Amino acid sequence: MNSKLTCLCCKEFYPKDHNWIKTPKGRFASYDHLQAYVKNQNTLKLFRANAKKLKDKKKANAAFDKKVRDNDLSHQKKLTQKAFNKLRVLQEVDWFDRQGTEPFCISCGMPRGNDQWCNGHYKTVGGFPELRFDPVNSFLQHNQRCNMRLSGDIEGSKTTMGYKKGLIQRFGQEEGQAILDYCEKHHEPKRYTCDQLIAMRKQMNVDIREFERARG
Repeated sequence: MNSKLTCLCCKEFYPKDHNWIKTPKGRFASYDHLQAYVKNQNTLKLFRANAKKLKDKKKANAAFDKKVRDNDLSHQKKLTQKAFNKLRVLQEVDWFDRQGTEPFCISCGMPRGNDQWCNGHYKTVGGFPELRFDPVNSFLQHNQRCNMRLSGDIEGSKTTMGYKKGLIQRFGQEEGQAILDYCEKHHEPKRYTCDQLIAMRKQMNVDIREFERARG
């Protein structure tokens, strides 16, 4: 029984004594098959070349976009603020853990309950940007109730003592008042550069990972 061989183009089996077109690449059942194979190979090479160009272009665009973002001061402030807020919440929870007490909100004095913790600023980021990354100006606070619904609850409400009294209750009259006086006094504007913010955020992220590892 005559054995069979496969055409490199169509992958079909033909008798071994078929009138093969032999090339260094392999056997072809006919010149048409050879030409189709060469055409397909050229198309594949072109496709791969175009794909590589597209990939390289995407990489170049991504690198360009990153460079733009790295030099966008507003964008860098937002990213750094996010990292700072996360770090402060972890620092605050750790502070309560070291005191051996359950964390409570600086404005209402209540535990977290069904709310979420956030980093509540005493002086707002928009009004006092020089204090936006100052830990003395930010403490653990209910996100939904006190921070968002009561706009930080600085002076207190019918059911809460407020941020100011919360500082006194938590730290005592002398230290609490010192924090208030510090936040109320004039602070020189801080004109951060993008490189400074990136470096600050890098260190914040290192500290965040350490806190998260410590908490398991």
